[in-house]
Amino acid sequence: MRTSPEVEELIRRDTARMVEDLREAARIRSISSSRDPQLRDMARWIAARLGGLLDQVALVPVPGAPDAVLGRASGRGDRRVLLYSHYDVQPTEPDDQWRHDPFEGVIEDGSLFGRGVVDDKADILARIHALEIWRALGRELPCDLVWLSEGAEEIGSPGLGEFTREHLAGLGIDACLWESYLRGEEGEPELVFGCRGLVYVELRLRTLSVDQHSSFAAILRSATAEMVRALAGLTDETGRCVIAGFHDGILPTEQRALQLVEEAPLPALSAASIGDVPPLLPGDERELRHRFALEPTCNIAGISGGFTEPGVQTVLASEATAKLDFRIVPGQEPGRVVRLLREHLEKQGYGEISVREISLVPPHQSRLDFPVAEAVEQAAREVMGKDPVIRPIIPGTGPLALVAGVLGVPVVCPPGAFRMSSLVHAPNENLSIADYLDAVRFNVRLLELL
Repeated sequence: MRTSPEVEELIRRDTARMVEDLREAARIRSISSSRDPQLRDMARWIAARLGGLLDQVALVPVPGAPDAVLGRASGRGDRRVLLYSHYDVQPTEPDDQWRHDPFEGVIEDGSLFGRGVVDDKADILARIHALEIWRALGRELPCDLVWLSEGAEEIGSPGLGEFTREHLAGLGIDACLWESYLRGEEGEPELVFGCRGLVYVELRLRTLSVDQHSSFAAILRSATAEMVRALAGLTDETGRCVIAGFHDGILPTEQRALQLVEEAPLPALSAASIGDVPPLLPGDERELRHRFALEPTCNIAGISGGFTEPGVQTVLASEATAKLDFRIVPGQEPGRVVRLLREHLEKQGYGEISVREISLVPPHQSRLDFPVAEAVEQAAREVMGKDPVIRPIIPGTGPLALVAGVLGVPVVCPPGAFRMSSLVHAPNENLSIADYLDAVRFNVRLLELL
């Protein structure tokens, strides 16, 4: 691990305070999907912490979304790097599966539990704490920094593209450091250079005015049965989407990216496995690596209808709903995917199913070779002690296109404190304190290399 004795001494001295800062941030209920009033508290909290670290910090309105935290600081170099993060978090449901109150900030066995502690408050705090260390050492920043923390990433970042054009486009930004990505099961850091887009929709079908006694199933249409049949027709037995035209227009993968796919293993799945039940879809490992790295997906996020509570109630459901998410790759366009879905349902005889758009986010792919990315790779290798795994594009979604895409600058997602066992977006989301301190070390070392 390559960090200076001075940096290690400051981390050792301030570990308890840094952990308490994390707990304080974790207690702020910044859920964007419910427009929680504490979103503004979270933005103000971040701005207050940045006040002594950056030259300028302000809360800036975002159309249709909570205020963004926008800051700037001058450095000695001629480059300008944008630091992106988001302060909003996912909902907590199902609440009965949490071991602790998701906004209490409980520490247990060396880990901090709470909604949003990894996604994305750890990134925000790791950068703040790294800047504190940098200032405590009396060092001048190596380049100009622009700080952006938004409050609506978990609901598709409405208004962010407009915000970027209005407030960031004229700043001469050279590159973007995004929120962090995974560390592997053995602690190996992972870097990525793009993200899939997202098409999130709700399907709804009503076949009767009210639920009926299930004895009428011989003659009456069941909304749940028809919805299930419609959903089953979206993918084949391997899980690939079979909607006509869905894969058309996907951009070819560059040779360098293909090579990286061959070298990158699948994520460790021990946290997702249940006993002897095989967790993986059909296919050999090489095929699954390519699918994980390069292919779009069609996922049924949830189905509801009829009676699902404890006990017995024999009803024939009059209405059914389902929520779908499509992770799309460069070359696919969100609006076109929605149109193809509607056409598919019509052709399959399910034209009565309505499709409501909830979130549409375009995909984005950055180039892989630029100075900030080289510094990220070196810092990760030195601090985390392992060669980084480099992935061209993440399986998930972020608003990279609305920031880096609008600005026309390269972007890299660095490694942080996020592991598969962190249970991001699930009950019992948790952050290893040891991993968090590594993230602080990484950010300090990155500043040194920049």
